[in-house]
Amino acid sequence: MRRVWATVVGVWALLAVVAAIAWSNRPVSPLPRATPTVLVVKGKNGKQQLVVVGSQAPAHATTQTSPAPPA
Repeated sequence: MRRVWATVVGVWALLAVVAAIAWSNRPVSPLPRATPTVLVVKGKNGKQQLVVVGSQAPAHATTQTSPAPPA
């Protein structure tokens, strides 16, 4: 019967340690997303064009590099 009680106490102790670690760990809050900026650029013959800056940033990291976009 001692072995049964030792097992029960051991399981409860393990659960208490796991609960204490989980309780003390704060969840990570997501970073605010960057807002793209729109610029007005004068092109050839004085024609105005809108250029969006900052919207091409990837939302997550990748393990492979991509080729440069065509110019």
